[in-house]
Amino acid sequence: MKFNLTVIFYLVCSVYCTFFADAQSEPPGAKIHAHIDLDNPLNTISKYLTGSHFVYAVESDELYKDERIARWMLESKVGTIRYPGGTVVMAYHWDALNGIPFRTDSWDPEYNSEAKDPVDFMDVDEYIAYCSKVKAEPMIGINILSGRRYDREKEALDEARRLIEHCKNRGYDVKFWYIGNEGYAKGFTAKAYAAYVDKYAGVLKSVIPDIVVIGDWKLGPIWKDRFNECIEIAKMSEHLDVLEVHEKWGNEWGMTSGQSMEDWKSEFPIYDGKLGMYIRRFHEQMEQIGKPNIKFGLNEWGLGNVTGSNKNENAVLVADYLIEIFRNDVYMANYWNLNMGPAQTKILDTTDDKKQLLGLNPTAGIFEMYASAMGKRLLRVDCSRKEVYGFSAIDEQDLSVQLFLMHKSVGASKIEVSGLGGDYIAATIEAFDISGNILVEDIRGEADSGYFSLLLQPWSVNKIIFKLK
Repeated sequence: MKFNLTVIFYLVCSVYCTFFADAQSEPPGAKIHAHIDLDNPLNTISKYLTGSHFVYAVESDELYKDERIARWMLESKVGTIRYPGGTVVMAYHWDALNGIPFRTDSWDPEYNSEAKDPVDFMDVDEYIAYCSKVKAEPMIGINILSGRRYDREKEALDEARRLIEHCKNRGYDVKFWYIGNEGYAKGFTAKAYAAYVDKYAGVLKSVIPDIVVIGDWKLGPIWKDRFNECIEIAKMSEHLDVLEVHEKWGNEWGMTSGQSMEDWKSEFPIYDGKLGMYIRRFHEQMEQIGKPNIKFGLNEWGLGNVTGSNKNENAVLVADYLIEIFRNDVYMANYWNLNMGPAQTKILDTTDDKKQLLGLNPTAGIFEMYASAMGKRLLRVDCSRKEVYGFSAIDEQDLSVQLFLMHKSVGASKIEVSGLGGDYIAATIEAFDISGNILVEDIRGEADSGYFSLLLQPWSVNKIIFKLK
């Protein structure tokens, strides 16, 4: 993991995870077995899982002069950046931006706000330029609320058409288009939302037929039966290509399992496994309704109001969430958020006016850690104790294997890794724990006995890379 200098300065580095090629003594804690199924590779892990958001109204020109942001995005292989953000898409007008996020809509007959200086926000052209700079695929949102709310539907459809024509005429090659945001909170039923997806997607596809159309809904709260609403949207929509859900761990209006660090410590895995279960059920349902090509996304995932946590603890919680994203069949995922929301969870640490970068949240290093697994073939990992779980990935070009393990325990544990036989050596180990300790260390060892043994410290995320001898 290439933690940037700001993160390393913020964290306390210590060597805390010891690798044993041939352990001579029993380490403290219970011995746990982790088996990598090297012989049965699964799906290719998507290259769109470390995505981010630009909330256009808070992304100033001055902030993005700081090259540390672009370097982090490149190191993290940020595959997509969602623009103009989340709910802000339901009130923005791309060619008449006012720089006021969320509820202030210039189409409102009572609108009387003064637009901000354009240097204080990011317009479409600036957004596309930055995506190009960091090698990210653009993902642009369509406002479906203003026309409905203010009886200006024809104008709203024309606004969408002009936006995609603007992108086409300038050669921007925007593949991903998302239709509205969290319609369930804006008066849309599942049926009405599916109809709006098709109405606006039809306009967009009349300009560029092969775009990817993205809709969104939600899983929680469970009692609202929103999973089945997701399935209904997929059934009813003619144009939908990706159905994303928005879930933040610790948010009481989401798919709640816990809301504090103590709650998290007793979840094996995060959400008590419900998130992974729903992802698998979604794909099963798509097969049953004859739409197996509809993909699953988590384009506004992250942390809600987690009580009793600090930035380092939140970083490990994010790593836990990413395990579920990487080891299940998720096509795209965009973390909320980059530059707004609670300081404990956003990636950028900035001045109060959001115009100067102070540094990067420790969570930034977690994205760098996971980035190398994207585009690789997923390998199943079976662990003998619930406290340790994760996934593995194989690079089919050089046959290197990456193993990601979450360790949730009050004490250190010895892990014996099998499945690689005697063909591999361990090359590097990277680790991060809730105290902010990090380790990036080259290792040379050989598992003549057919397994590798290592010691994991409490409440840590660990990445081990194995290479052929």
